[in-house]
Amino acid sequence: MPADVAGVMRALRTAGFGAYVVGGAVRDALVGRTPADWDLATEATPDQMRIIFPNAEYENRFGTVGVPTEAGIVREVTTFRADGASSDARRPDSIIFLQRIEGDLARRDFTINAMAFGLAPESSRRLDPVTDSALIDPYGGADDLAAGIVRAVGDPAERFREDALRMLRAIRFAARFELTIEPATAAAIQRDAGLAARLSGERIGAEMDGVLAAARPALALQIAYDLGLIAAIAPALAADWADEIPKRVESIGGAAGTPAYDPLGRLAELFAQIVDDEDVAATLESWRRPRATIHEIRTIRTIDRMSNEAELAGGGRARAIDLRIAAAIANGDARDAARQLRRRIATGRASACATSMLAACEAADADALPAAAHDLAIDGDLLVAHCGEAPGAWVGELLGQLVIDAAHGRVPNTADALLSRAAEVRRSSLP
Repeated sequence: MPADVAGVMRALRTAGFGAYVVGGAVRDALVGRTPADWDLATEATPDQMRIIFPNAEYENRFGTVGVPTEAGIVREVTTFRADGASSDARRPDSIIFLQRIEGDLARRDFTINAMAFGLAPESSRRLDPVTDSALIDPYGGADDLAAGIVRAVGDPAERFREDALRMLRAIRFAARFELTIEPATAAAIQRDAGLAARLSGERIGAEMDGVLAAARPALALQIAYDLGLIAAIAPALAADWADEIPKRVESIGGAAGTPAYDPLGRLAELFAQIVDDEDVAATLESWRRPRATIHEIRTIRTIDRMSNEAELAGGGRARAIDLRIAAAIANGDARDAARQLRRRIATGRASACATSMLAACEAADADALPAAAHDLAIDGDLLVAHCGEAPGAWVGELLGQLVIDAAHGRVPNTADALLSRAAEVRRSSLP
């Protein structure tokens, strides 16, 4: 536990209040992961916490106080609470502050997140809130985590109607920790999956990013489709769904247990079955993905189609070189040709000649073969001066031809050879 978190807990205990680490930090610690966030809970009200922590910030109605620490980090401490009904299937319309941690854990989404680590206020003041703390686990979250199960706290239907995002969170936790969803929880998701369509695009996109960033997303994606969540958040994807999609998505990424190193590739593969680029863009826009991400997905899909066409034409070194040039035009990076071939091979969508094409692309990348005008030993200004003509569209066209000639070895990539070839091409093109 970070020293500043321990310091906040000790300050709460010194003032006579219980202090607990709650939620994801407890879950992550139990599976041997370093928690990204350390959320705390106490029966102290926000006003009481601001007396203990004079610099604390409190600008919400949910009892969460931001406590600045000496580490330069603001730690969130939330008063134990129960949530009222939710009219938007996202946030409670009202809250009630509680005195016991067990009541606070009852409002949590899943048993694996309904655990706490700390000391109750009636515990001896001689006990340290870190070294002497105990695990509070009224719903068996530790057992479910060990058994590989996502289980809702209490009535799953109530949990999902309180907050429909929890259905997508269940899928993300299944992907992140390689869990299955227990039957009653799964049945409730299937019954109310349509509520997910009402969620904000940002939250849907963030949860799907989390699924795709997991080491093993395949099972979670299939569950999302089987339970109707894909139909709710991406109708076009559900319409073109194929059983092989989850495995293909999972094939793109790092080794088991490591973060995915190609999240954009996985996102593109998720939509690879959809033919219409506009349908893909519309779904990503509905998920409020950044424009840059949507552009990257379009580019990946474009290069994927070009790779497929090159393979259908028989592959070979010449087509691999042309693919590098096309990739450089599409995305400014000739190495995208090799990246896309690797993706296609990993997913099993490539033809037999893709492996040799990939080797040719990798060799060309290593040799820095020209794929764009900036790779040439001359530039447009030198070309204009050598030809003695006014600048115009012919300059870009001629540089493009020189790129092709140099890449295919028809002319050395040296200034003299390129200028000589340029003059020859220019003469043959004039009336």
